[in-house]
Amino acid sequence: MTRISALSGVGAARPGGTTARTGAPGFMLRQPAAASVGTVSAVIPAGLIALQEDTCPQHRDRTARRGGESVLGALDAIQIATLNGDGGAALAALSDAVATMTEPADPVLRQIIGAIRLRAKVELARRDQI
Repeated sequence: MTRISALSGVGAARPGGTTARTGAPGFMLRQPAAASVGTVSAVIPAGLIALQEDTCPQHRDRTARRGGESVLGALDAIQIATLNGDGGAALAALSDAVATMTEPADPVLRQIIGAIRLRAKVELARRDQI
């Protein structure tokens, strides 16, 4: 059996895509420049998934449903706070919840969310918070 003790002519890779020769011409290793290697390929799938979720009707409906539930919870908190004599923090929470509501894709859900939004805006208008 034959053993190889060293390779001659193998180039040592240097940053920037250049190679250094250590012996006779022959086999060389090339390394891509550091600037050309990036994380773009890792970012693209995440961006595509986020873009797909934003246009997906089911995602829009889920987001709108969560927003509607949040506004209803804030309306409940205002009712309790009003009975206790204080409603400042609850009104701020309601205003924030209304501002973050999204429009659903489903037409029936759109009507329900619209009614919730209207009720919240009436409550805010009653207290001069719009």
